[in-house]
Amino acid sequence: MNHPLPVGTRVRHYGQQWPAARAGTATVREAKGPWPDGSYEYRVTAGEDFSRRTGPDNPETREAWWSSSATIPVGTTL
Repeated sequence: MNHPLPVGTRVRHYGQQWPAARAGTATVREAKGPWPDGSYEYRVTAGEDFSRRTGPDNPETREAWWSSSATIPVGTTL
């Protein structure tokens, strides 16, 4: 997987393996790095209910930092 991911990329967290998560549960807002080990960090916005896809009933109001090793772009399979 190529990093850094562009701002606006729809992503899911590595821990989100259920089928619905593959449509994305967050959006990349900022990238920092590369760090000495070659990794990046992403500031993402996600829904308050982190386990569901975002939308009108689950707006992206939650902010978090995810490691590039745990951030998977939509459309990528493991």
